[in-house]
Amino acid sequence: MGVGQIISGTFGIVKTRFGSLLGLWATYFGITIAVSIVMFVAIGAAGVASFATMGRGDDLSANGAFAGGVAMMLVLIVFYLGYLLVAMAQYASLISMASPVDRPTFGDALGAGWRAAPALLLLMVVLIIGYLALALVFGVISAAAVALGDVTRTILALVLVPVLIGVGCRLAPLFAVVTVDRVRNPFTAIGRSWQLTRGHALTIFLASLVLVVILVVVCGVAFLPSFGLLRSLAGPASFAGTDAVAPAIGGFVLFGLGMLVVSVLFNLLYCSFMAVVHGTLTDAAGEGAAEAFA
Repeated sequence: MGVGQIISGTFGIVKTRFGSLLGLWATYFGITIAVSIVMFVAIGAAGVASFATMGRGDDLSANGAFAGGVAMMLVLIVFYLGYLLVAMAQYASLISMASPVDRPTFGDALGAGWRAAPALLLLMVVLIIGYLALALVFGVISAAAVALGDVTRTILALVLVPVLIGVGCRLAPLFAVVTVDRVRNPFTAIGRSWQLTRGHALTIFLASLVLVVILVVVCGVAFLPSFGLLRSLAGPASFAGTDAVAPAIGGFVLFGLGMLVVSVLFNLLYCSFMAVVHGTLTDAAGEGAAEAFA
């Protein structure tokens, strides 16, 4: 597995399946907007119910205000869980569609995303707990290193940074393992990812670095048309009259469009990258995903 193979495979997948990938992204974008609207309506209803009982000055008023506050908190918790599930389903659907291991239909990829979303959410919880545990250990080590001087802190940083990068590279195909290989147990999925990436961490890191550079260049190109118009806001006469209003509005509109383009490309390229890494490693291991983890 080489860097060029991963990068060319990633852009090849995006090119050949762009319509399906974009359609999936647009579908989940619409679902996210719908979830947000429902959340705002629910929060507004809880707020109205709470304020309706506040002016009475009795126990009912206090209880009503408390109940309204609790309802708002519950709505927020449910919303964020729903938002995370939608986000996990989106990543899983895009990875399924981009996987070189299979060629699913639009409906198959959409269904695969929702089936994998709960397992991915549980996986994220496990990873966050692991991260907090490692952060605690590193915090203790760093606190001890402070007392030992600058040289020790420098050595510690030189050791820890490659370790963290290496762990991230070893877990690069993790979402694809859950989605494509259908490994729902988070610990089994981590072990599977660790097994697949053995001996390939440096290649994955270099390919990730190349992809990041490409994305930075794409971001610059996407935002370039808005830079000239937004500079008019910083001029001395930016608010002196109406002449600067149109360029300012145009700059913000172009900036928003640039953000949208970058968001779409990032999601499509990132998910395709994970799918290609997983597919390439699976082929290199001489096994099919369905046969190994049906």
